[in-house]
Amino acid sequence: MTMRPFVLLLWPAPLLAQGPEIRWDSWALSSLLVIGLILVLGWLLRKLRLPGALGGSRQLRIVASLALGHRERLLVVQVGEEQWLLGVSAQQIASLGKLDKPLAPEQAGGLLRGRSHEQG
Repeated sequence: MTMRPFVLLLWPAPLLAQGPEIRWDSWALSSLLVIGLILVLGWLLRKLRLPGALGGSRQLRIVASLALGHRERLLVVQVGEEQWLLGVSAQQIASLGKLDKPLAPEQAGGLLRGRSHEQG
């Protein structure tokens, strides 16, 4: 009599082990579509650079940028009412000083466009 409950517990196990049949081609295609969608959305978010999206601040923005090398650049960053000149490299970000006369966005764009034509 003690064996009977033990046998009843083992009896449904083979039925559970079979489970539904998986179509691997359909599963692989679905997985690739989901991964592709995630990659496309990530690329799109990166290209759009929405100012208010994902916790962006309106008090902090880049006024001007100038590439100095492959991974080095100068940035003029607006922080509230002040503008700061930053040196950015792959290893660090260095504050080069506060601008006495803030640049207007139109002036900064013209200065940097003229500078890039001189280099090219």
